[in-house]
Amino acid sequence: MSNFIFLNGKIISDIDANISSADRGFLYGDGIYETLRSYSGKPFKLSDHLERMRHSAKQLRISFSYTNEDIGKWINELIEMNCSQDAYIRITLSRGSGGGRLQMDDNIEPTTLIQVKPFSPYDSKLYDEGMSLVVSDYKRSTTCLISRYKSTNLLQSILRKEEAKKKSAHEAIILDTDGYVAECVVSNIFMVSAGSVVTPSLDTNILPGITRRMVLDICKNSGIPIDEEHFKIDVLIKADEVFITNSLMEIMPVSRIDDTKIGKTVPGRITQQMMNAYKRFV
Repeated sequence: MSNFIFLNGKIISDIDANISSADRGFLYGDGIYETLRSYSGKPFKLSDHLERMRHSAKQLRISFSYTNEDIGKWINELIEMNCSQDAYIRITLSRGSGGGRLQMDDNIEPTTLIQVKPFSPYDSKLYDEGMSLVVSDYKRSTTCLISRYKSTNLLQSILRKEEAKKKSAHEAIILDTDGYVAECVVSNIFMVSAGSVVTPSLDTNILPGITRRMVLDICKNSGIPIDEEHFKIDVLIKADEVFITNSLMEIMPVSRIDDTKIGKTVPGRITQQMMNAYKRFV
């Protein structure tokens, strides 16, 4: 069954889509993307995602000229056409076709793709029992150039996800080359210790997650102490609670890291408070 997509100014059937074999997103992973959800037909935090995408595009010198209003209109049309009220939405921006191999060219016309599909929810048991994490063997450089962006170059993420799968875990924790906890493959990470919520600082070279920012705001508005700092894995595994976040899974409790059980109950009290508060926004 075909789906409708937006590609370079037009809404078309996905079976009619054509992207150039010279597209730099295909050849080099030279592009960025955003993923978000819609709830009851309403895209959640779309303006925040587009703000991050515009910042990334500017830093990486990728042209992005569509307005938020235009993108919102096309997404709403795709939600209706694809009958996907509770949807997975992906916006992909490639640098486009042309340029000299690995050299940038500011005159290239970008490729813009918007996909809207029915959302496949995470197993509901995970929100009651928690996810199992492992610490990846592959550390990330503290000076990695693309960690702060949602780059379409996802090979490292694929390898780390496969590493977690082989170890019978759901996600992998990424440490930087100084040994500090950075984030997970597709999520930001938080711990709760003595009633305070702690998450890695942005200067650990991590993606500034949209849901991460929401958790910071929820904590501040609820009077829960919140800190952004550097910490190592030995501190994390001693936490009272651990949870991870992204725009698709929302807030997910963690029950185990490697062979260490986390906390006395899952989800912990503050994790449950975060989960409940998040649901009130959607």
